Amino acid sequence: MSSNPADAAQCGENGPLAGACGNAHAKGPERHISLRTSLITLVLVCILPGVAFSAYLVYANYQLEKQKITRETELLAGQILVELDRELSAMESGLRVLATADSLKSGDLQRFHQTARAALKSQMAYNYFLIDREGRQVINTLRPPWAALPATGNPPQLEEVFRSGKTVLTDLFDGPVTGKPTIALGVPVYGKSGEIIYALNVGLQPDYLTGLLKRQALPKGWMAAIIDGAGTIVGRTRDAERFVGQKVVPELRERLDNSRYGSLAVSSKEGIPVTTAYARSALWNWSVATGAPKSLVEGEMFRLFAGIALAALIFIVIGTWLAVRITRRVVSSVEYLNDAALALREGKPLTLPKVQLYEAEAVGHAIVQASHLMAKVHHRAYHDPLTELGNRSLFYELVQHQLAVVDRESGSLAILAIDLDNFKVVNDEEGHAAGDHLLEVVARRIEGTIRASDAAARMGGDEFAILLFDADQCSAEETAQRLVARLSEPYDGVQCYVTASIGIAVYPAAGNDLGELLENADRALYAAKRSGRNTFCLAGCREQAKAS
Repeated sequence: MSSNPADAAQCGENGPLAGACGNAHAKGPERHISLRTSLITLVLVCILPGVAFSAYLVYANYQLEKQKITRETELLAGQILVELDRELSAMESGLRVLATADSLKSGDLQRFHQTARAALKSQMAYNYFLIDREGRQVINTLRPPWAALPATGNPPQLEEVFRSGKTVLTDLFDGPVTGKPTIALGVPVYGKSGEIIYALNVGLQPDYLTGLLKRQALPKGWMAAIIDGAGTIVGRTRDAERFVGQKVVPELRERLDNSRYGSLAVSSKEGIPVTTAYARSALWNWSVATGAPKSLVEGEMFRLFAGIALAALIFIVIGTWLAVRITRRVVSSVEYLNDAALALREGKPLTLPKVQLYEAEAVGHAIVQASHLMAKVHHRAYHDPLTELGNRSLFYELVQHQLAVVDRESGSLAILAIDLDNFKVVNDEEGHAAGDHLLEVVARRIEGTIRASDAAARMGGDEFAILLFDADQCSAEETAQRLVARLSEPYDGVQCYVTASIGIAVYPAAGNDLGELLENADRALYAAKRSGRNTFCLAGCREQAKAS
């Protein structure tokens, strides 16, 4: 027997703790110690919290530095892209002016050749070349005007100039005259009758783009690259001769195909881990990528961690022998209570945790009692006792929560307000017992008709409401149609013919908040009543549907 009367009362045959106390008697009395004494001793001799906090500060600083570098790479990529767009736009403007030369429209190509060569002096272009609608070069400033030019080899992208009349920036290709990697920017040349007769193109070499990158103020160790629409590197600050003409790493290429800007952690073409930011031009479908080596931040973090580890090792050797003995007692009790607290939060059934501390045992008893009380109170507070459906409070809470979700994610939902037709007749003529039975059957039919993800509630009397998650007007009307048909079927034990009228309010068309949606759902319900009952009505519409 227990020497403590309170223990004896708790360990009665019918007590909820009879099994646990039986185990205690079988094993004999367990030694209890003070949690306060254990914690004070632990604080005095254990330096691990200080070490952990220091490590956390180092790690937090590392995360902040990573975020800072990510923002800086994104900003730098955007700045370089603006500069690239400005350069290409200026080149396009000059090219369009040159395309209006009278010598072109008059067909004096030799004179235009002289004009184009003179224009090269004021541009960063490599050459100008003119192609006709058959894709043949008719002028190239790299060759004399009378020299024979290649009939093929121009990039197919330039055909878009003739189809759409828009400016085209090609991907990297081998120039048919020089055989060197080249990029072309082409604009249409219109004849006197307004048709496109030529495509005037300016040739750019990757060296020009690499030079543009090197003019940028990049931090030490950083790199930048310009990437064409096919994912090919056309300019690079580091090892340009080696990597220009190669594809970017697959991870970056996938991002470029799916988004205009962002950042990611990848390895560079040299295999260096970098934090990479990218930005894609809306004008030319080209992209700029900038990268900062991770070693710039990680090296400092590792040095700080090494210093903390060395200091911690000195103190750990001194305090470990005592800390281990105390920790075993404290941790076992804390783990049991932690599991019990997590189960309480998640609404799971609880048993008394197995602990060795007086204070922890008292907390365990309180958690178990609180779990039983919370389960009862929660159910009573949010459920209708007759139908076991959610009540008005739970329904309002669910709608408010879901409204916040759909507003954030641009989704939709619908509310159905349901009122039974002739329910008062059942109560008056067949009695309240028949009315209660009818409400229970209605609740089960509603649950059987809607999706498991939707929520039904009894709002009071013979009024019900349904929250349809991720529902548009069409799906809400289909659900209402099924409910009208199902609720109009005969009820066992009920003589009176009972049907249902339903009002539908769809977010956001029928309201942006709970009050508007409920008010419009009620108005639609009254409209359904006025139109003859046993039907549904959409808020703001006159269309109704009778049960078949």
